[in-house]
Amino acid sequence: MVDNALGLLLAATLVLACSQKVHAIETPRQLARYCERVETGVKGTGRHIRIPRAKEALLCWGYMEAMQDLSVITNDDGIRIVGSCPPEHATLLQLIHTFVAYARSHPKELRGNTAVMVIRALQQAYPCPQAKSDAASSMN
Repeated sequence: MVDNALGLLLAATLVLACSQKVHAIETPRQLARYCERVETGVKGTGRHIRIPRAKEALLCWGYMEAMQDLSVITNDDGIRIVGSCPPEHATLLQLIHTFVAYARSHPKELRGNTAVMVIRALQQAYPCPQAKSDAASSMN
């Protein structure tokens, strides 16, 4: 499980590193703007959607896909290390909506660490039964 997620993350990183004019996501505010581009430009429904062919939309999609992959990694006790437990049927677009909604309702966090803000958004929306109190205390 860990090897698969790390392999996907490495592959995504290599693709982004080899692309022209691609810059890292520097703040949660930037990721939220990019993900809003996905929300406003997506076509289709369910698992059959198309996102805009824009750099910003692709960066959001890739970043959130990596976070989705990380959200299923567990420690030796079977506890998810990110502290969120989205349902198996949750789509990547749903996770993007979750993050954008969280970003809008937590504007003070838009200057912090991007990964931490995404994790907080997922923890709030999809808390793990065994990690509800642990996850909240570990992110403070």
